[in-house]
Amino acid sequence: MDSAVEGKDTELCNMKLESADLLKRAADLELKGSKKVCFDPKVLSALEPLLLDVHSTIQPKPIHYEQRRRLVQVFNTMARDTFGIRNGFPLVEPFGSFTMDLFTSSSDLDLSINFTNDTIVFPRDKKISNLRKLAKVLFAHQRKGYVTGVLPILRARVPILKVIDCETEIECDISVENKDGISRSMFFSAVSSIDERFRILSFLMKVWAKAHNINSSKDHTMNSLSIISLVAFHLQTRNPPILPPFCALLKDGTDISSITSNVTGFKHYGKRNQESIAELFLALLSKLSSVENLWQDGLCASIYEGSWIYKSWQSGIGNMNVEDFLDSSENFARSVGKEEMQTIYECIQGSLSNLSSFAVAQIEASKLKELLFGSIELKAPNDNRASNKLIRGKKRSPSLDSSAPVIPNSKRPEYMYNNKRKVDCFGTPDCQPTKRAKHDHRRKVDHDLHNTPNIFPNLVAPQVGNVLYSPIIFVPPQPIHGPYYRPQHPDFRFQSGYMSHGQQHPFYSQPHYEYPMVFPSQSDPYSARYNQQNHIFPGSWAHTRRNI
Repeated sequence: MDSAVEGKDTELCNMKLESADLLKRAADLELKGSKKVCFDPKVLSALEPLLLDVHSTIQPKPIHYEQRRRLVQVFNTMARDTFGIRNGFPLVEPFGSFTMDLFTSSSDLDLSINFTNDTIVFPRDKKISNLRKLAKVLFAHQRKGYVTGVLPILRARVPILKVIDCETEIECDISVENKDGISRSMFFSAVSSIDERFRILSFLMKVWAKAHNINSSKDHTMNSLSIISLVAFHLQTRNPPILPPFCALLKDGTDISSITSNVTGFKHYGKRNQESIAELFLALLSKLSSVENLWQDGLCASIYEGSWIYKSWQSGIGNMNVEDFLDSSENFARSVGKEEMQTIYECIQGSLSNLSSFAVAQIEASKLKELLFGSIELKAPNDNRASNKLIRGKKRSPSLDSSAPVIPNSKRPEYMYNNKRKVDCFGTPDCQPTKRAKHDHRRKVDHDLHNTPNIFPNLVAPQVGNVLYSPIIFVPPQPIHGPYYRPQHPDFRFQSGYMSHGQQHPFYSQPHYEYPMVFPSQSDPYSARYNQQNHIFPGSWAHTRRNI
């Protein structure tokens, strides 16, 4: 018995020694790497506006927020029509980049259908069953040309249902009871209010990863959570630090009221650090480059502790290790493959090489911008209708595990709308109106208005006379007014959705409301124009037109 205890003590002692040695090696390599990228202040001053210009260019416009809010409302209506209403559920709630306010105009919209506000694990087979049921509804809309790309992915670790809204071309990833995703998204949303450099650097790193095709967990590269976590870790480990270790934000518990209170106390935490975005961006790539050969030894970035740690998982040591701050047994970077890890580091080394060439005036700023972030294309607000075939014939139930188009009944004609007769289910000016559209005189959204305030008719609430019903605009917590301050786009506050349920889940705290909250607005200068045009808005395909 004593020998067994002594053996365990010896093993633990050896592990501590190995861990201490690993962390020392990481610190030494970081210091050595930072000296290699010590650029002249003039170079950094030239790099700073380039990075801020990229950040400014990729910012979503108000209409991109509005489109996503509308889709959330639409899917709430659809879910309740599909599953029925019981005690205020189901409730469709956004999470991911939209909730964290780290999305671009081309980003997907992550949605979770929640049937309870309990912390009890929702059975996987029930999740799949509910997704199959919703898929049938969406396949019906796909046959009518309102949506496209309906694809259930039911064998994934987290089963999802993909669908693309034809009007906005926004791809939605729908899951069931994804409360882990919601809680982490709202936590990062709170953290971003501590220092605005976190949000800016997260944006840049996400665009950088996308430009190099290393931002997809399904392709065994980095997912958004791992990228954002590495940014947070980088800011935690600066000298002086810009962000606190997340354990400090979670010291009073994991309910959102405690977290927001603690976040408020850290608002000026990073003011002693005056590093620019250029310095932080360069230092992050250097940090990752310097520890390339240490991941395989168990080096792990812990944003909970705000430092490097030694870590091994149940499945062994990962190719990249980023600890989940709410569940230390989970690795945010678990999807990264061995070969893909080499690709990731080729991109990091290549970017550092390009930055070095820029520092010695071998390449111009415009060329560097393209090499780092690719050809940045802004996605304009899109209201194009589906251009695929509308099939009129015997309805067939497509396979729920396939996105193949429906084959029409050979006994009935297939109506194909080509250039002579463009398909438009809503009767727009640039097409021949269909029989259905003759009774519906709505018009397209004016693309020139995508920079104007969001004064739109509500899809769920009726329009009464000349009164427009517009949604409440929610504004996230504002960051401190530093050199990179800009007014935040309207977004959801913590009073909405999953994070506000006053139940047992660690992120429940406040009573929730149900989508949508609307108030009449008669005095808006755009009201008359929108009343005349009677615009169609994202997701209008989901509403039944009883008068047609």
